[in-house]
Amino acid sequence: MQLYDLLICNGSLPAEPRAAALADSARSIICADGGANKARAYGITPQTVIGDFDSISPQTLSEFEKAYVEFIHAPQQDRTDFEKALLLLEERGARKVIILGVTGGQLDHTLGNLSIIQRYVKKLDMTLYDPDFRIDIITGTKTFTSRKGQRISIVPLRLSSGIWYEGLEYPLPTTILKNGLNEGTCNTAVEDEFTVHLAKGTLLIMRQLDDSPSLW
Repeated sequence: MQLYDLLICNGSLPAEPRAAALADSARSIICADGGANKARAYGITPQTVIGDFDSISPQTLSEFEKAYVEFIHAPQQDRTDFEKALLLLEERGARKVIILGVTGGQLDHTLGNLSIIQRYVKKLDMTLYDPDFRIDIITGTKTFTSRKGQRISIVPLRLSSGIWYEGLEYPLPTTILKNGLNEGTCNTAVEDEFTVHLAKGTLLIMRQLDDSPSLW
């Protein structure tokens, strides 16, 4: 896997062994406010915590202060703590970012986070992990590793066109995916890799997680 920075948010994280492995290989680890509590629960110490600090617990704050973690207090309410963390990563020259905990928890936060991601797809190469899926974001054709029978879902972040698949069981009946028009969820891989062809738009490629290191 290429060099990456790790961002931990306050949603649902993948299983502890996977999160720990991702943390061990990260160039840097940043937590968005309450994501610091999740990191501490997994035994992960970040380099930086950023946010308005309305979610970080006193215990986490005290422990990370003793570990000389950098705290950036950003009280502005015109951006979420997630977006503040993305801006910080961009300012520090990050390109590849793996994000944990951006989904799950409160639904409005999840939907808001997906909206924020749309603004950064051309600035940062982002991969998301939750307890069930690795989620890659593409703006053009890409091939992915898989396993036969693996659940694959393809979800548009915006109107996407010129779409067709190789290596998936169910073909898309049209070349367009658009929220409110049609869905590309619950497909199945039939080979050890699959390709999503995309001419225009932005898609979430969701691969159901297992214990295969190739999917980390």
